[in-house]
Amino acid sequence: MGFWTRRKVLVTGGAGFVGSHLVDLLNSQGAEVRVADNLSRGRRVLPGTLTGDLRDLEQALIAAQRQEVVFHLAARVAGIQYNRTHQRTMWADNVRINSTVLEAALMAGVEKYIFTSTACIYPHDAAVPTPEAEGNRGAPEPTNLGYGWAKRLGEQEAQWASQEHKSMQMVVVRPFNAYGCRDYDDLATSHVIPALIRKVLADDEPVTVWGSGKQTRAFLHVKDFAEGLMRIAESATDSAPINLGHDNEVSIKELMEMILEITGQPTREVVYDTDMPEGYPRRAADTTRLREVTGWVPHTKLFYGLSEVIDEIAARRSPRG
Repeated sequence: MGFWTRRKVLVTGGAGFVGSHLVDLLNSQGAEVRVADNLSRGRRVLPGTLTGDLRDLEQALIAAQRQEVVFHLAARVAGIQYNRTHQRTMWADNVRINSTVLEAALMAGVEKYIFTSTACIYPHDAAVPTPEAEGNRGAPEPTNLGYGWAKRLGEQEAQWASQEHKSMQMVVVRPFNAYGCRDYDDLATSHVIPALIRKVLADDEPVTVWGSGKQTRAFLHVKDFAEGLMRIAESATDSAPINLGHDNEVSIKELMEMILEITGQPTREVVYDTDMPEGYPRRAADTTRLREVTGWVPHTKLFYGLSEVIDEIAARRSPRG
């Protein structure tokens, strides 16, 4: 009998990019999974999916009833362009959904609640690799300010709840730069990897990339993300935040070169637009606490993961896709 066998688990946002992979893995481990998603972005709708607005307490409570564990992944998410021009929207929607789902979980008597935060809570000048303590100072990075503050407040509310309500164990996870299959690739709201792949697969010449290309990221494959969430949920004993990521940094220029190599266009012209924002100059996780709690770190190689995503987006964009 494994930890998840016949355990009743709610995944909010379970039809979406990360949530759908988590649902797959939970199902493979014998969990009894319930999905709640408003389907504003989620594509993968399984039988029994609850399709309501989790900002509404009544609907959130319906989702949380008779559940033992809640993975709260539902959120309003977007890329840098949308985030920086819709700061209040990102703040207001995420604060509402975080607080409402937590309240519903408390009312329903849930035993364990996993709050999925973000590396966007860290300040622009955070140390790299970034330890969890850096989330306690300054303001979140300016291009993600609304989203970052909403997640930071969600963490704080979860920690307060753990002090007031001893019957529900709270876990806070801070993931770094997820990518992989089933991600959203519309240019207006997508993350950097699907956005760059879309540009490369288009016929436009040259490819324009925001920023200098010198900014670095440590990208987390979505299957590692899902596995990490489950490992942390199994092992964490308190609400102290845990980074979920690694410290294998790659510059956006190096990332672009990989994409061009995989797509067979190594000589394609690329223009780096330094008049556009590039977000954090560097971002990578300090995984000390992750290793201590779980004895594990993400392992999927970026080149392999990129190849999967390129194939998926190319198939979806083809006339037969």
